[in-house]
Amino acid sequence: MSTEYNVIIFDKPNVDRSEVRPYHFSQIPGAFNSGVVKSAGAIYHDESKTKFAGSAFHLVADSKEQVIDFLKRDIYYEKGIWDIESVIIHPIGLAARLPKVLDGVNEELYKL
Repeated sequence: MSTEYNVIIFDKPNVDRSEVRPYHFSQIPGAFNSGVVKSAGAIYHDESKTKFAGSAFHLVADSKEQVIDFLKRDIYYEKGIWDIESVIIHPIGLAARLPKVLDGVNEELYKL
């Protein structure tokens, strides 16, 4: 049975994700459209959002190991940006979710 997980993964210190960010971003609609990702976004060190700290997701998976496998297929992991040892994974039970839909994501997946 699949579970939705709250996932936070930090970037390694002093890495620059900017070179591969366009590719990473281009893969997001497919992850949503597959039903695996329910929310995704960057986390920052500061409120002005000038320095990335990592990424946050809500992912649907059968296990924490499956979440790790998903993360390991991302360019941020492949290029040594994400610190897989720092990942925080917890099952989540949402009370509500409001959509903010990215271009390329099938909006029908988010209608109630």
